[in-house]
Amino acid sequence: MCINVGKEVSRPNYLDMSGHYLHDAIDFEMRYKFCINSDGPVFNATRSGRAKCFIDLRMGLESILKSLVCYYEAGGRVGKPLINWIEKLGHNIDKLFKKLKAHMSQEWLDAHEGDFKKLKLLPVGLRYRLDAWNFEDNKAEIYDTTIGSEVWMDNLHMVLNSLIEKTNELLSAHRRILSGKDLISEASEIWYEKHTY
Repeated sequence: MCINVGKEVSRPNYLDMSGHYLHDAIDFEMRYKFCINSDGPVFNATRSGRAKCFIDLRMGLESILKSLVCYYEAGGRVGKPLINWIEKLGHNIDKLFKKLKAHMSQEWLDAHEGDFKKLKLLPVGLRYRLDAWNFEDNKAEIYDTTIGSEVWMDNLHMVLNSLIEKTNELLSAHRRILSGKDLISEASEIWYEKHTY
């Protein structure tokens, strides 16, 4: 709900939302890197620890895909319609990936589509110890080629890093120095705030 009743909501727009998801992706990537490279107890050697590292990687990929989907596909949506539209995609990485196909090179798609298809097989619920153990026990072949594979996890991490760089470059093209008039104009724009009561 917006507190400025009667005024037209113009924010967040696609650039705002793309930027928010980019920063989420960076946060998840940093936590993944910290945990996977931890010098302490071998956190990533246990099934539940590896699953938690994977979930940070997966959430980073989800966030960066949402950032790019907002950038390329938001159309004229702003405010509540934009937030509702992107949130409806939920954790569905497959849908996010499909929305980006028109914006990525065929070479990139060929190189990474298989890994994104594997992500579809790995539920977000693996962040819980019980689910991670049950998954590994019952889906050993999937676990061994994904979460249990250093090569696969490293490859996804490289994909995440490259998408973060790409998105940062896209958004950097929209940075500018604001004049006093522009600053006043942007400060007076009405933001939809979904948690306003």
